Amino acid sequence: MPTLHTPRRRSRSALIVAAALTVVASLGAGSANAQNPSVGSCAAPRDLLTSAAPLPRVAQKLALERPIKVVAFGSSSTQGVGASSAAATYPSRFAQELQRLFPRSPVTIVNKGVGGEDVREEMVRFQHDVLDEHPDLLIWQTGTNSALHRNRLPTYVGKLASGIDEARAAGIDVLLMSPQFSPKFEAVPEHQDYLNHLAAVAAIKHVPLLHRYEIMKFWLSSGAMTERQMVNSDGLHQTDASYYCLGVVAAHMVAGLADRPAFLAGVTAAAHTTSR
Repeated sequence: MPTLHTPRRRSRSALIVAAALTVVASLGAGSANAQNPSVGSCAAPRDLLTSAAPLPRVAQKLALERPIKVVAFGSSSTQGVGASSAAATYPSRFAQELQRLFPRSPVTIVNKGVGGEDVREEMVRFQHDVLDEHPDLLIWQTGTNSALHRNRLPTYVGKLASGIDEARAAGIDVLLMSPQFSPKFEAVPEHQDYLNHLAAVAAIKHVPLLHRYEIMKFWLSSGAMTERQMVNSDGLHQTDASYYCLGVVAAHMVAGLADRPAFLAGVTAAAHTTSR
């Protein structure tokens, strides 16, 4: 089982090493989606969890061991459709894992996912659900419904770029999250265009992008999870197991960007071993 190495500059290194030796899911016995993945099954290639774009506010807060507030913004993947409980959603798993990695920085997460919304509808509530919350970090899961609703790509790009600009003007770090790998998303003829345009916006705006689509494809191709274990019977939403892993990799990506490269070592080591 991979371990996470601690930053040299942290006095609490022993605490984090001890916590990092065991990362397992507790996904609720009896749920049809409960799979109990290990950190190995959640592992992802390093290049999908790194970015040249920083998270300066988060890095400063964690370095000073101050509280962190995160807004998880998006649609049904953020809301947690398909999860067996609120505790099994990706935002809850993310907060749990980030808190484990940084036990002296209290982590608060506000779930602002609304199922079925695309980027146009999300921007209507952006002021209330993001800016008025005054978070340190915005994790914006986006693209799936814009593709399913056949939004025009210029509209999608323009609304997304506008939201990023508003968040950064308010001093909020931004992490984008791409659509999920799923049969319904794959069935959209232009799905790759949405992925490409999202990556382009992230690059132009210099914000990190969590490549959920590619990570889920890796879990499938590496044998870490089957499609049935990753995606619910509706062909779109994730399961407890893949929500858990999404929360884990998202937390490790944030930790790595805030304190690179130490925290990413463990979660990417298993991916390297698996892919050989």
